Amino acid sequence: MKKGTQIKLLPRDRELAVFTREIIALRSPSGGEAEVLRRIGKEMEQMGWEDIRLDRFGNLHGRIGSGPRVLTIDGHADTVGPGERGDWSCDPWEGKEEDGWIWGRGAVDQKGGLAAAVHAGRIFRERGGGEEITLCLVVSVQEEDCEGLAWDYLIEQEGFFTGAVVLTEPTDLKLVRGQLGHCEIAVTVRGRSAHAFCPEKGENAIYNAAGLIEKIRDISPLLAAHPAFGRGRIAVTKIAGRGPSDNSVPDICRILIDRRFCPEEDEKSLVKEIEKLSVDLDCDITIPEYRHPSHTGVLRPGRKFFPGWLLDEDSPLLRAGSLALAQAGISPAPAGTWGFSTNGTSTMGKHRIPTIGFGPGREALAHQPDERVPISHLLAARDFYTGLAQEYSAMK
Repeated sequence: MKKGTQIKLLPRDRELAVFTREIIALRSPSGGEAEVLRRIGKEMEQMGWEDIRLDRFGNLHGRIGSGPRVLTIDGHADTVGPGERGDWSCDPWEGKEEDGWIWGRGAVDQKGGLAAAVHAGRIFRERGGGEEITLCLVVSVQEEDCEGLAWDYLIEQEGFFTGAVVLTEPTDLKLVRGQLGHCEIAVTVRGRSAHAFCPEKGENAIYNAAGLIEKIRDISPLLAAHPAFGRGRIAVTKIAGRGPSDNSVPDICRILIDRRFCPEEDEKSLVKEIEKLSVDLDCDITIPEYRHPSHTGVLRPGRKFFPGWLLDEDSPLLRAGSLALAQAGISPAPAGTWGFSTNGTSTMGKHRIPTIGFGPGREALAHQPDERVPISHLLAARDFYTGLAQEYSAMK
């Protein structure tokens, strides 16, 4: 592959591009973020962040200023895997730069936004910020596996306080004020085992589950809708049979459902929805529990139910965000919503901390082959985070 061409940038803009490439090149699956956190911590120190530390769970912290008003920028350090490598036109771990874009796993989800936030600290400090505000940065962990888990730990175990949060997930340089809820539902369908040479003697649990899978597919157009989010979503994401051996009719089939839901729906209604579809089956329906230690070895279980949230359109934080857009030279537009789930499920969904989203890159490129972010978006995001801190400190 020919070497990518680099656009001409001012020195500090080039520093941001280089830093983004470097952290993309450091693999950081959920629970394996230690190396990239060390690199980010070093960059935070160079950008003037203070009190840089890891908490017990493994989140990286820093702050600028010590004013009474607290604003926190959140960005998660972990990424999903690359998927099928043959679907990529470049090495997903190279951090390739070409024609004004940076490519690689995590470019938009969400090391690009995180890098921009780290570099925003330097500009905020240079502009004299920090007298009326404490600007915090939380580089969170394990978001891809269990969104909100790191923030549940921060708030419930460490007593972390903040007046507002901005999430650096990709938004295509638009403000976001909410997200659909997210829930995983596991259905264990039972059958009866038999030798595969006489399958009629058993009851194939996979065949039993097949009817349920078809019903799940068919209810998609009937799911509840919301003016801000559109219709909910549902998808079967995993299916696995189990029997006494590979040449036996399986007596167990487990399917995993990913459900995106509207604000008026709750855990009870989501489970009841699947119960109605499986009334003729011998099965169990549960919400799975996430049980994997963080990179520091701390195990904090988390149920795979993540409430949605929606910030009021007249929120002072959203107004500050609109002013920050103008500071960054970005055309204003009505605040939208995310289709995917974020750490906002904890900050706003559970703990009612005013939360907005703003980040470089397009949401649709998250988890995709050839994930990439425009360098122009990194620079705009950096300037937005700086402006947001200034506008938030001046809020009446």
